[in-house]
Amino acid sequence: MRQFNTKQVVGGGTRFNCVHCPYSVNTLDFAILNGNLRTQAAAAINQHSASEHVSNLLSSKPIVRGTRS
Repeated sequence: MRQFNTKQVVGGGTRFNCVHCPYSVNTLDFAILNGNLRTQAAAAINQHSASEHVSNLLSSKPIVRGTRS
C-alpha cells in the first residue's frame, strides 16, 4: 500500500501528501545536490509514515472480509 499521494503544485514542484494525516513535503523542499527531488520527497514521506503510523496500523484489529467455504 502506498503511504502517500502526489499532486502538482501551481508554484512549482510536486507535493507528497501522507494518506494517514495532513503531513506533506514538496520536492522544492530538497536540494538537487543530494539526488533526484522526487526520490528524496518519497523517502521523506515514507520515513514519516513508518515512524508515525506503522505501529498504529500493526496494532489495529484486522478487517475480516468474509470466509471461504
